[in-house]
Amino acid sequence: MAEKGQHLRLLILGGTVEQPDNRVVALATDLTLHLSATTENSSTKDTTDTNGNYNEYDVTQRSGDIQFGALVGVGTDDGGKSFADFLASVNDSIINWKIVFVSGTNNRTVGKTLCSGAGKLVNISAQAQNRTKVTYTGGINIYGPVAVGND
Repeated sequence: MAEKGQHLRLLILGGTVEQPDNRVVALATDLTLHLSATTENSSTKDTTDTNGNYNEYDVTQRSGDIQFGALVGVGTDDGGKSFADFLASVNDSIINWKIVFVSGTNNRTVGKTLCSGAGKLVNISAQAQNRTKVTYTGGINIYGPVAVGND
């Protein structure tokens, strides 16, 4: 059975092993994970291809990013990571993240991990159109490997 979008959340990891402070994006509305690989043609005259029609490729670089969106709330984050929390995090610090399946009250009971890694928060942008709810979007550039969930 396929999961619904509200059951997949971005979790920002913090705190210590003794006292973890792992929080979802409060009032989240959107989540996009993007991974890509740059390849280079590695075919040579030694390449075994009986027809000679196909190239071989080697991965030369990997990259990825996470884009997320949420509502801006005042005093309604209920323990999640809010817009105000993210404003202070746009710096050169590496943050650890997980994308997890959730359930329970406010979809905050963490279940299995889809993937995890580290990255840097590179942008936060608020959108406040007249007579609509205030929203914001943010982006994390992924640094290093992405681990597939193993729990």
